Amino acid sequence: MAKPTLAQRTSFKTWLRKFKSKFADTTIPEFYIDDILTEKSVGISTTDDVRVIPFNNFGTEDVSTDVSNDTLFYLPALSNDTVTLSVGSSSYTFKFVGEDGGITYDGTTYNLNDTISINNNKVLTIKGLGGGLLQSSTAPTYTVGVSTTVIDEGQSVDFTINTTDVGDGTTVYYSTTGTTNAADFGDGSLTGSFNIVGTGATTGVATITRSLASDTISESQETFNLQIREGSTSGTVVATSPTVTVNNIDSYYTITPSAVSVNEGSSISFTVNTVNVVTPSTLYYSTGGTASAADFTNNSLTGSFSLVSTGSTTGVGTIVRAIATDFDTEGENFNIVVRTDSSSGTAVTTSSTITIGDIAPTFSIAESSTTVDEGGSITFTISGTNIPDGTYYRTIESVSGTISSSDFSSNLNGTFTISNNSGSFTITLADDLETEGDDVFNINIRINSTTGTIVATSSDITINDTSRAVSSNSNGLTFGPVQVDRDSGVEANASDWYTICDLDNVPDGSSIALFIDGSGSMTQDTVQASYDKLLAKLNARGITITTVTNSDEDWITPFLVDLP
Repeated sequence: MAKPTLAQRTSFKTWLRKFKSKFADTTIPEFYIDDILTEKSVGISTTDDVRVIPFNNFGTEDVSTDVSNDTLFYLPALSNDTVTLSVGSSSYTFKFVGEDGGITYDGTTYNLNDTISINNNKVLTIKGLGGGLLQSSTAPTYTVGVSTTVIDEGQSVDFTINTTDVGDGTTVYYSTTGTTNAADFGDGSLTGSFNIVGTGATTGVATITRSLASDTISESQETFNLQIREGSTSGTVVATSPTVTVNNIDSYYTITPSAVSVNEGSSISFTVNTVNVVTPSTLYYSTGGTASAADFTNNSLTGSFSLVSTGSTTGVGTIVRAIATDFDTEGENFNIVVRTDSSSGTAVTTSSTITIGDIAPTFSIAESSTTVDEGGSITFTISGTNIPDGTYYRTIESVSGTISSSDFSSNLNGTFTISNNSGSFTITLADDLETEGDDVFNINIRINSTTGTIVATSSDITINDTSRAVSSNSNGLTFGPVQVDRDSGVEANASDWYTICDLDNVPDGSSIALFIDGSGSMTQDTVQASYDKLLAKLNARGITITTVTNSDEDWITPFLVDLP
């Protein structure tokens, strides 16, 4: 039949209460209660009878006989009713929290199939709501054994929990008491849970393994117990284990450098040995002493390294520090501090102090030549030892003659880089038409700026004056050399070839030849304005011109003919 409505259930229970005296010690079939009050309850046989115990709100009912006989009994309670059950000399007060809402006892709410511990190693098991359908049963028992009562840090201990009257698969909880804290355990926790595995009709067992952590703290012995709890990690304690004593095992660290001093440009290694430290793991270091971050090639005073296992309790790690080179005379030193957790964590060992030896860089400059023609180039190659990588500066210095920026096709001064003790740069000389005589210069290598400290100077370089004055090769038939500009067809940029070649000395009506070399980037278009200016002046004097342009750099063959 369908579950009765709230009104029907309330009416039924009120009726039972009204005729309380007539229904005292009455039993009725369980299935009748079940159909009227609630859905089928778990674990109740339909052949069981239920003893109905009508009561008044805040009344007291003696259920000693029911408890001793594990009788199923029903309290037809209304919402918020309170009843006290008397069991021998003990009493237990229950409050009913609404229809199908549970029973509250001693501040805790219990629902279907929950158990409430009472005296004489008994419990009341809630079998249905809408009132109080209760059945007495034997209380669960728990015992805890340990595999050992004394262990060292880093070891484990097993706890075996044996139970009776605890269902297979039931979740049970534990907490930890004693002088240990969460950090003393490998999982970092003092609480947990486990499931009971049935080994018989009413027996069950579970095993908990607790692993102790190794730490770097020197401390006295610690102790702990496991408390077995029902419901949650803060629930009722039902058993406590024997006390386990934890012996402190100190961790040891040593650090040994490969030398007592190290020169700039070299490296030094530090070997870290440990005992009773977890491996593999990561350790950290910081650097003490007078050295700064710039004194190391990685520009850092801190770092980390890996610790690997070399035995059951021992480990080895290596730190390598490469020393940078510089131009300073400092007399510095440093040591390495090994730390846990971070580069600012707990210091566990410190190396001896290492002296840094100042090593002056050496420079040499090799020139591709000590003489160079105007228009030519010369390459300078710098090498040496212990030269710091970075940017360096070059300046051109006059030795003799007159050296100016016009003598070079690039800036007088500049920068270049040195890496792994090597660097190079090229200087290109300008080609001009001035007769100057030979000039001599050299190159200074400087640090920090073009006015910084000179660290090397090249050999003297002689510039051969290969220039010729305008018309220095004139022979009456030819006129040259001549240096002119490209005008790109713009009249304002045109060169006056007529004046440059002194054509006023050529008689009127003469004939001249002009060769334009088109082998490179220059074409007639690039000098068209200059050409037009020349042609206008020649036409005014009746002078004819034969113009040849080719890319063969051959100005002779085209003119092996009679000119007009």
